[in-house]
This record gives sequence, C-alpha cells and structure tokens, in this order.
Amino acid sequence: MVNLSNILGARKDAHARKLGDLILGSKVVRIGDAREVFNFVSNLDSRFFRILYRCKDGKVRDMTGRQGVYNSRQDGMVQGIGHSMRNADKMTLSFWTDCQGGKVNTGSGSGYRTLRAEGILALRIQGTDILTDAGIEAMRCAVSE
Repeated sequence: MVNLSNILGARKDAHARKLGDLILGSKVVRIGDAREVFNFVSNLDSRFFRILYRCKDGKVRDMTGRQGVYNSRQDGMVQGIGHSMRNADKMTLSFWTDCQGGKVNTGSGSGYRTLRAEGILALRIQGTDILTDAGIEAMRCAVSE
C-alpha cells in the first residue's frame, strides 16, 4: 500500500481531508513530462479530480477540484496584468478548488489558482490514479531521505 499523502507530506484542502489520505489504488497509469501532463489535464474538461501538486515554495498540496474558467475576472489577461491562467506556452492551467481562503487558494480569486504542469505529481480521476514523471521522482527523493 503506497500512501502518497504521507510520502509526499501533502497538505490537504477541506475536501481532500474528508476523503482521507491518497493511497494508490489498483488502477495506476503513468504520464510523462510537463507537456504531456498539460495536454492530459487540458482534455479533462469539467470533470472533477483530486491532485497532488508541488507549489513553487516546495510544499505539496492535496486538492480536489476541476479545471477553472478562462477569461474570468481572476485571469491576468482579462485584468491586463499578465498571461491567461491556461497558457500552452507557459504550460499553466486554471484550477478551481471550491475551497476559498488561505488554506489552499492564496490568491484573490474565489477558489481559482494557476497550476504549473510541471508541479503536478499525481491525479485521481474516476477511480484511476495517475502518476507523473515529476511525481515518481518526488517519491524517490522522499523515500531516499
């Protein structure tokens, strides 16, 4: 039994706390680099999923949500202060957590945050667990410490 939440030291949002630790199930799929992750998540449309994500500060978050909206008030392009949350060149994705406040969403958007594809370590979608190359490497590093 592989408990990803514990191995990676993930901090759970309110919804993930109710679900308990993310323990790898019997259906595990591997996807590769950040480009493959970006393309995969981009094609999830509005399906809800659970995600383990490494933030720029190194902390791992365990969140549930779905892809966020585009061209919203929170979007940098709409505000004229930056790129859009979903950006294929920068490999960033819009994510809606449904958990507002400082625990997961540290920005001003109502549950929205921008995810870097390279920071996505694992996903659970409709009973299937997906490990990314970055997630496998993070597990290796955590186990060897």
